[in-house]
Amino acid sequence: MVKRMDRKALKRKHLLQLGITLVLVVVVSLLAEIKFFRIDLTTEKKHTLSQPSRRMLRELDDVVYVKVYLDGELPAEFVNFRKAIRELMDEFQAYGGEKLQYEFIKLYDEADESIRNRMIGELYDKGLSVTNIQVRDSEGGSSTRIIFPGAIIAFGPFELPVNLLKNNPTLSHELNLNNSIQTLEYEFARAIHSLTMEEVPRIAFIEGHGELDSMQTHSLMDELKNFFQVDRGYISGNVEALLNYQALIIARPEHPFSEADKFAIDQYIMQGGKVLFFLDPVHPFADSLSAGTTVALANQVGLEDLLFKYGVRINYNLVADLQCNYVPVNTAPVGEQARFTMMPWVYHPLLAGPVTHPVTRGLNYVKSQFASSLDTLSGNSGQVKKTVLLATSQASRKRDVPLYISMEEVTVQPDPALYNAANLPIGVLLEGNFESFYLNYPIPDGVYPSDWKLIPHGQPSSIFVLTDGDIAANEVQYEQGAFRAQPLGYDKYTQQTFGNLEFIMNIVNYMTDKTGLMELRSREFKLRLLNKELLSQKSQLLKWKLINTLLPLLLVMITGLVIQLVRRRKYKR
Repeated sequence: MVKRMDRKALKRKHLLQLGITLVLVVVVSLLAEIKFFRIDLTTEKKHTLSQPSRRMLRELDDVVYVKVYLDGELPAEFVNFRKAIRELMDEFQAYGGEKLQYEFIKLYDEADESIRNRMIGELYDKGLSVTNIQVRDSEGGSSTRIIFPGAIIAFGPFELPVNLLKNNPTLSHELNLNNSIQTLEYEFARAIHSLTMEEVPRIAFIEGHGELDSMQTHSLMDELKNFFQVDRGYISGNVEALLNYQALIIARPEHPFSEADKFAIDQYIMQGGKVLFFLDPVHPFADSLSAGTTVALANQVGLEDLLFKYGVRINYNLVADLQCNYVPVNTAPVGEQARFTMMPWVYHPLLAGPVTHPVTRGLNYVKSQFASSLDTLSGNSGQVKKTVLLATSQASRKRDVPLYISMEEVTVQPDPALYNAANLPIGVLLEGNFESFYLNYPIPDGVYPSDWKLIPHGQPSSIFVLTDGDIAANEVQYEQGAFRAQPLGYDKYTQQTFGNLEFIMNIVNYMTDKTGLMELRSREFKLRLLNKELLSQKSQLLKWKLINTLLPLLLVMITGLVIQLVRRRKYKR
C-alpha cells in the first residue's frame, strides 16, 4: 500500500514538473513575441550587432538587397569566411526584417561559359575585386578559379560594391581572413548607410594653388563618390562658400595660398569643418631624377604658420627608410643592352600606423615618395588631441634640404648605423577645439563677406596633416590613345596595390562619421589557431586525433551509464 502511494506521489510530481515546464515554455514564447532579444555567448560578442547598426536596420524605409558572390565549391578557409558572412546577414535580417534581403550567388553554376565570362566582366566593372583559388576537379586534379569575395548592395535604383576580403601581404593568410571577418559589420553597415541616406554629405577638393588635378585624383574621387557628393573649386576668400561641406581636401599644392584663402580655411575650421592637408614640403624634380640626379628644395605654400598655430610643425627634410619600396634600375654594363633589376629605394618609404586605431587597423603599408617629417607641438593650440597615424619604421633617417639625390645611391648598400631614427611622424590627426590663427591679427583684405566677424575659438573639429602629397595621387598612363588613371596605391613596377586608397577613405570616414560606425573597425576577434609546430610531430598528431575521436564517444557512454544507474536506484525506492 505504501509503495502504491509512493508511486502516485511520484506520478503527481512528474506531472507537476511537466506542467511547470510547459508554462515556462509558453511564457518565454510570449515574451519573445512581445520583446525581441538575442543572447550571444561568445567571448568577443562577435554575433552582437552594434547599436548604430541595429538602429540603422530598424529605420530602413525600403528593401535593401544584398547579393554575395561567394558560394559554390570553395577552399576550407573561404567556407568559414562565407559562414561568417551568412551569420552576419542573418543578424542583419533579424533587425531589418523583410526590408533586408540577401542571397548567395553561385557564379560557376552558369554552364554557358560566354554568359559566365560576361557576368565576371560586369562584376569587375562594378568594382568588385577578384582573388584566385585552387579547386579540385572530379578526376582528383586541381585548377585555378577566380572568385569575387564581395557583395553588391542595392537600394532602389542605386547599388554599391563592397569588397570584403582584406589582403595585406605583410600578414599571414589566416590573419587576413580574421581581419576580414572583424570588419564585415563595418563594411556592410557603411555601405547600407551610404545608400539609404536622405541627404548625401558633400566634400570639396580645393583648387587654385597648383593642387593635384582631377586625373591625378581620379581613383580617390571615384571611391569618394560612393559616399559623398564630391566637388572641386576655388576658395577666392569666400568663407561662406565652404560652410556646406563636411570636409575639405587640399591635395599637394605647389603655389602659395593668399591670406584671404587662409582666413577662409581658418574660419571654416572654427565652425567645426574638417580639413585634410596633403602637402609636399620638399619638392624634388622627378624629371631630372630620371636623367640620374636631381636636387630637392623646400616648397613653402603659406600654410606652415597656420598649421603651426594648430599644433604641427612642418620640417623641410626628406626621410629615408630601410623599409621602402622597390624601383627598376639598369644594372647592365655601359654599352650593353639595358637590364633592369628591382632594387630598394630609401626615399620611397613604406609607412605604417598604430594597429589599434580604427583608421589604420589591418591596413597594408602606405606607399610614399619623397616624404618629409613633421613634429607635434604643445602649448597655445587649444585643447587638441594629436595622434600619429603614419610613420616610418625603426630604421630611418632625416636629410635636410637642399639635397642632391642621385640614382647611383640605389646601387650602394646603405649603412645601417645612419638609419638610427625610429617612427618619424609623416601623418598626424588633430582633434579638438582649435584657436584661430587670426585671433591677434586683422582680417585680411579680399575676404567675403567683407563684414565677416572673426570667430576666435572653434567648435570641436579635426585636421589631418600629411607631409607627402603623392600619397593621394594615382599614376596616370597613356594607353590606346588616351590617358588612364591607375588605382590609387598601385605600383606598376612591383605590381602591388598598397593601402593608400583604403587609408585615405578611412581617415575621411573617421573625420566625418556622425553615426559611430567607424568604431566598428576597432573590434577584435581573437584568432585561435592550432599549434602547427606541435602538430607537425606525428606522435602528437596521432595523440590528438585519438583524443578528438575517442573522448566524445567515451563521454557519451559514461553519461548514458550514469543515467541508467540513477534511474534504477530511483525506481527501487
